This record gives sequence, structure tokens and C-alpha cells, in this order.
Amino acid sequence: MFESSPGGNMRFEPDIKLTAEMILIMGDLTAPAFQWFKELCIKGYLALRRYRHHFITLVALMLDTGLPCFRGHTLEQLNARLKPDSSEAEAGRYMHEMADPVYLALLGSAEYFRTCTPPNYRLAIQCLQAILTIRLPTLIEAKVHLFLGRLYTQHTTNVDMASMHLDKACHLAQMPDDIKLESLCLLAKIYLNQNQFASSITLLQQAYDLSAQQPYWHCRIIFQIISIYHSQEDYNTSIYYADRGIEFCARMNALFGQVLFQLTKAMIRLSMKDYMDAQNLLKPCLDRINSLQGNFTHIETLRIFYLVLHISCSCFGLGQIKSSKTALMQLQQSIQNLASRPEEEAYLIGNPLEQFTWLSRDHLNVLVYLLTVFHSMLSGRLEKALKYADKAQAQIEQIKSMDHSPFLMAVEMLFYECRIQSHLIFGNKSVAIKEINLLCRLHTASNSINSSNAIQRTLTIHALLGLYATSLNFNEAAEAQFASALRTRFSGDKEFRFFVFANLIIVYLRTSKIANLIPILQQINIDLNTTQSAILHAIGNLLNGLQNLTQSRIHEAKELFRRAANLASNEDLNKILTNTFIILGHMFFRMHTYQESANMLQSATTISQSIPDYTAQLNTMSLLRDLYHVCNDPRLAETNDRVIQLNDSLQKDYQSAVALAEHRQLLTWTDGACPMIN
Repeated sequence: MFESSPGGNMRFEPDIKLTAEMILIMGDLTAPAFQWFKELCIKGYLALRRYRHHFITLVALMLDTGLPCFRGHTLEQLNARLKPDSSEAEAGRYMHEMADPVYLALLGSAEYFRTCTPPNYRLAIQCLQAILTIRLPTLIEAKVHLFLGRLYTQHTTNVDMASMHLDKACHLAQMPDDIKLESLCLLAKIYLNQNQFASSITLLQQAYDLSAQQPYWHCRIIFQIISIYHSQEDYNTSIYYADRGIEFCARMNALFGQVLFQLTKAMIRLSMKDYMDAQNLLKPCLDRINSLQGNFTHIETLRIFYLVLHISCSCFGLGQIKSSKTALMQLQQSIQNLASRPEEEAYLIGNPLEQFTWLSRDHLNVLVYLLTVFHSMLSGRLEKALKYADKAQAQIEQIKSMDHSPFLMAVEMLFYECRIQSHLIFGNKSVAIKEINLLCRLHTASNSINSSNAIQRTLTIHALLGLYATSLNFNEAAEAQFASALRTRFSGDKEFRFFVFANLIIVYLRTSKIANLIPILQQINIDLNTTQSAILHAIGNLLNGLQNLTQSRIHEAKELFRRAANLASNEDLNKILTNTFIILGHMFFRMHTYQESANMLQSATTISQSIPDYTAQLNTMSLLRDLYHVCNDPRLAETNDRVIQLNDSLQKDYQSAVALAEHRQLLTWTDGACPMIN
């Protein structure tokens, strides 16, 4: 009859559990049958008190079963509920108060309003507030304050009321039980949302110290501490607590928890761009995941976490696009396996240390779409990238009706970045600038706790505007936007800085500002010494080859272009490969080695059509037209028609883009708040 639901349960449950069916049988909470039932419960409770030592000894024998009702302080809480220091009359009054029919009725009404469709949180809050007017045991009062704190935190903007109720719950809870620990965790979240980092950490450190004997809460608090330090980019402290989590789970013989903390540590290493250490941390995880037994949903979620990190490390960190394709297919299969199982299965867990999930099922689906889009973009399969980006956007719109998490907002902005870059390559510049404007709206609407994240998003928008201006041959505007993107630098943003530098070099080559590009190219070469990324090395070879070409060092340039082509070919970097072939084709044409030029340009044509990159196609066809003219090739007329067709299409889009208000306002923005066009 006593409450035993796991910590963090969202339902409003009284200490005496009465189902709707039981109440229906008895009539209602004022019926004689209920009064008889209540008296019977009280007599049973008073009878049990006389044998509490035997009863507690019996429960002690069951502590190692792993059942969720037996957690830290179980015996202390059970002993406290049996009121060993109270007289029989006092204990009887305690039970009378706990089974108060008004309390039970109001609590039931609050739960009804919370779970009805649509939920009525205002009435749920009113019912809970009415309970506080009844004289109740301290434990029950603390629990009601916690319920109110949850509702105010999760479903209102009234931070003061949420803090007040959670603070009262903390003070009324006598021991480090679920009520006190959950209240501390929720208060810490409120402080963090108010940018009170020190206050948030102080509360969590208190909860960390109090929860040492409660495995579930101890791990949950460690994860929350890691998350906060990670949001502040204090990666070393995050790793320290991840290690504490690994050690704690090892002492508890909890392999699931060990793997989860190990994966969390690998994720932090990825944030630090320490890809080799991340790989080393990931290596033993898959075998451990495969050895786990128990809840399929949780094990498969853990596998998805591993695969996401593995792909992020190998594909985006080390530029191994082709070799990460197998892992991406495994990830897509895992998410399908998860979707085939009932969601309720996730809750059928006996061990409290296996109750943790990395992300919700909806969030996992969106994340798998994101990795698929990234992989497709890097390998030059842009139609596939846009197709999955559109699917993901539709799913995000569905989730947003119930979920406004920062994670979802951040992922949505990443999808927009991918879509914008794809449209620029397609030649849809008018679509791209409109989506940059939508990205500005999302950026303004997102209130990031981490100010450096907000700054980085602003820099990313400047970089996208630089790409947009480059695609229009607005070189002066492109240079200004790339300069804005480099205004503030963060230690962990080497890849971002590298890509901005690379595009700025292209602008300087177009405008013959050779003196400006030399120091930037030197910085790129320094960065290449500290990275193993195939993507960055391919781009670096391409840029160094172009610089050698401007100095008429043909042999050195040719060798660098061949290296870039080999790297790009080995890892399916089709966009880089296309541009390299175009440059080689142009170089061979000027050297009058026409057959080699034709081979390069025909390869570039094939790849650019598969992407499809219409600007690259125009450049390739223009060179082929010149080549066919020199060689009197009969394909000249057909190629000339294709050049005219591509040029007309791109010119129409150019005219559409420059006529837009978004073009005029965004392209001149280089500082301050992000502008938006309604």
C-alpha cells in the first residue's frame, strides 16, 4: 500500500495507492465502504508496527534483488514511516491524515487534469495548491510542493513560484530521499536557465554528496553536472565527473552505466576535437554493448549512441567518408529496430542504473537524419541530402508542438545550414538567401545559455553569407562576410576557421590579392600539421596547388592537385574531386596537352552531374567548349547549347536573388544583431 515508484516519476501518487477500480467498488471517498477500508488499513498499519524489527529484517534480505523499490535509504525510510518514536495514538493520527479523503480526491483530480487531452495545467496546479490548505504529514506536504515545482518548471514561465515550491520541498524533506534530490536537481536547472552557473553547481554538488548511497540519483546527478560543465566548455571538469561515474558504476557492477559514462566521456573528447582519444575510448564499447543482456530498447539506444559518436569521429573528425558508410547503415538499421519495438518496453526495467536514456526516440530519429544529411553532403550526394533534410524538417515540426528543447532548436539550425549550402551548389541562390533569413529568425528566437554558442551561430551565418556572395561573384561582400566570421575565434573552432580561410583564399585568388592570401595559407598549413582529416588535407593540397599555379610552378602545382584528387577519390569527396579535375583540365588545356585535359574535364562532368553542381557543370562545359573548338570536335555545338542553357538558368536565378529584400539587407550586415526580413 506504500508508495514505491522510481525517482523522477511524473505522476502524482499518494502514499496509499487506490486505483479507480477500487474506488468504484467502494462507492466513493465518502462512502461507508471507504471508511471501513481506511480503518482496516490503519489497524493493519498499527499491528505491523509491533513487528517492525522483523519486517525490516525481511526487507533487508530483499535489498540485493535490484527491484526499483529497493534503493538507497530504503530501510531508513521504511523505519521512519513506521513511526518508531511515536505512541500508537500519534501513529494512528498520522495514518488518518495520510488517508484523508479530501487529499486523495484533490490529488486524483490534479492527475486527471495533468493527463487529460489537452492537459489543463492551470487546474492541476489549483488542485495541488488546495491540498496545501489541509493539515498533512510533512513528507506528504514536501511531495506536493515537489509536484507543484515540477508543473511550474515544465509548463509555465513562473520561475519564482517554481523556485519557491522546490525550495520548500527541499527543506521539508528530512533525508536525502527522492523528494530532496529531485528538488535540488530542478532548482539547479532553474538557476542555470537564469545564467546563475555557480548557484546551480553548488546545489548539484550538495545533491552529489547526499546521494552517495542512492545509485540511481547519484548517476543522474553526475550526468547533470557533466552537462552543465560541458555547456560552459569546461571540458576537463566534465571528464573528471565522467570518470567518477565510470568508477561508481564499476563499484556497483553496473556495466550499462559504465558504458554510458564511457560514451559520454568520448563525446566530450569529440567536443574538444581530440579525435584520437575519442576513438580509443570508443573501441571497447561495442563489445561491451553486445555483451549486455536485458531491456532491448535501452541496449539498442546505447548502440545508437555509440554509432553516432563513431560516425562523428571517423566521418566528421577524420574525414573518412567512405569508410564510415558501413557504420551509417548500421545506425539506420538500429533506428529501424528501435522503431519496431513498443515504446512501453523502455519502462520495463528492474535495475535503476539502467533507467537512463541518452535521447528520446523522436530526438534519435532526427539525429540519424542529421548524420545522413551531413554524410550525403560531404560525399556530394546533394539530392539525397535535401530529401532527408526535408523529411527531418517535417518531423521536427511535429515534435515542436510538444517539445521546445535547445537540442531540437540547435539541430533544426544545422539542417538549415545544410540546406543553404546545398541550394548554393545547386545554383538556387534565391532559395538560399531566403533560408539564411529563416536561419536568422531561428537564431534570434533561440536563447542559448552558452553565450559562446550564440556567438558561434552568428559567425556561421556570416560564413554562409560569404558563400552566398561568392556564388554571385560579389567578391567584396564575400570578403567582408568571411572577415566577420573570423572576428571572434574560439580554441575549439579550428575546422570552422579552416573552412572560412579556404573560401577567403578563393576570393583573394579571384581578385588577385596574392599578398593577402599568403599569411592565411601559412596558417592553414600549420593547422594541417595537427589534423588527420582527409577532407582538410584534400582542401589544403588543392589550395597550395592553386597558390603554386599563380607563381607558375606547374610541376609542384600538378603534384599537389594529384594528391588532392587521390585523397578525394579515396574518401568519396566528390565536390572536391570535381573542382580538382576542373583545375587540372584547365591547366592541361593551357599546356596544350588536350587529351589529358579532355580526360579531366569529362570526369568532372560526370561527377558534377551526379551531385548535381550546376556552377561546376557550367565551368566544365565552358572549358570543354574551348577544347572542342581548338580540336574541331563535332561535339562543339551540343556543348555550346548546354553552356547557353546552364548560363541562362543561373543568370535568371542571379536576377531573382539580387532583387530580394533579404539580399539587400543581409549582405550588408557585418556587425551587431542578426537582421531579419518579415
